[in-house]
Amino acid sequence: MKANWLIWALPAVLAGCGVGPGSPGETFKAPVAYQEVYRRAVDQAEYCLRGITGYPVTGGVDTAARTSQMLVMGDLGGALTAVDARALDDNSSEVSVRVVGLNIWDVRAAKAMKDAILFGVPGCSNYMPATLTNPPRAIVR
Repeated sequence: MKANWLIWALPAVLAGCGVGPGSPGETFKAPVAYQEVYRRAVDQAEYCLRGITGYPVTGGVDTAARTSQMLVMGDLGGALTAVDARALDDNSSEVSVRVVGLNIWDVRAAKAMKDAILFGVPGCSNYMPATLTNPPRAIVR
């Protein structure tokens, strides 16, 4: 019985630690202004990452620094998801997406967040191929 309790408690404890340097995610350039990155990240978080408990989505836009940050916060205060954007120019940003690596906040969620930022459509799955070196061919009938 004690082992079962630990299995259920461990993800909650680890989620309290939050996103860190070794967390899954990536940094990429997006052809989107940093303010729009923030809006798209919030939309994605509201659509897919709040979980059944409705974790809070926080953050904001800093116009003076030309940066934005969106966080999905866990019950114990750690960030389950962090999206940071820095303006490269008026229409592009460097974006960092990091997730805690547990449950729905895993590498698939990081890829789905990247797609939502790049394409402007929230979705809970990543549908884009990892590489387009061998794109699928059209079926001709």
